Amino acid sequence: MKSVIRVITKVTIITLLGLFSLGAYASEHAEGLTCESKKQTIETQIEYAKKHNNSHRVKGLEKALHDVNKHCSNDDLEAKYKKNVSDKSNKVAERTQALAKAKAKGNEHKIAKQQAKLAEVEQELNEAKTELAKFYQELKLK
Repeated sequence: MKSVIRVITKVTIITLLGLFSLGAYASEHAEGLTCESKKQTIETQIEYAKKHNNSHRVKGLEKALHDVNKHCSNDDLEAKYKKNVSDKSNKVAERTQALAKAKAKGNEHKIAKQQAKLAEVEQELNEAKTELAKFYQELKLK
């Protein structure tokens, strides 16, 4: 009997943790780059969850919507996207220096490795710039 109670307790705890983390995840990862588009996405998900009688999902999404309404600021989002671009730019500079060092040493294996790393962070930088551009585009459409 004790083992059954332990299992039920563990399942309950896991379920509750899942609900709370779902709300936090949904508010942070709601599609859309502006606060308004995040709200619209969550509201659409709430409607869908209600339509399919998924009360646990509705609770998590309603918490996420509350969090977005209370804490979301387009100025903060803009700063976050700009910081991401800045961080990626710094990483590109670091990788460029590492590639120059590898070229100076003449080690072909290290050169190839550094070129691959540089290409990867350049791709991340392009994605960050694209995200920032999309953010500004969404703001214009408001």
